[in-house]
Amino acid sequence: MTVLLRNTFRAWIDCVPGAPPKLIMIGDVRVPANGWQARLTRRSPQGINPKILILDVNAQEPSGETRQEITTIPLRYEESPPQDEYGQVMIANGKGEIVVHVGRTH
Repeated sequence: MTVLLRNTFRAWIDCVPGAPPKLIMIGDVRVPANGWQARLTRRSPQGINPKILILDVNAQEPSGETRQEITTIPLRYEESPPQDEYGQVMIANGKGEIVVHVGRTH
């Protein structure tokens, strides 16, 4: 089971001159043992509000024996160029969700 570490999630549009804008989303999840893998994927279909990007945390338990040791996994999602003028990103893991506002960097 993954736990979203709420205070670690950030989203922004990177607007570096000379490059197309890029949406970047980062954050961490906590898992119960070593060997887990997790990543952020774009939900399909998206919700009814096109200004809110919905991402799901897809986690895989390791096969075989593992040490029961709480582990933190960093997550990153990029979309270039962003498919809409997102104002928020919702991250869901099946047990809960969090919403973060999208900032901008220049």
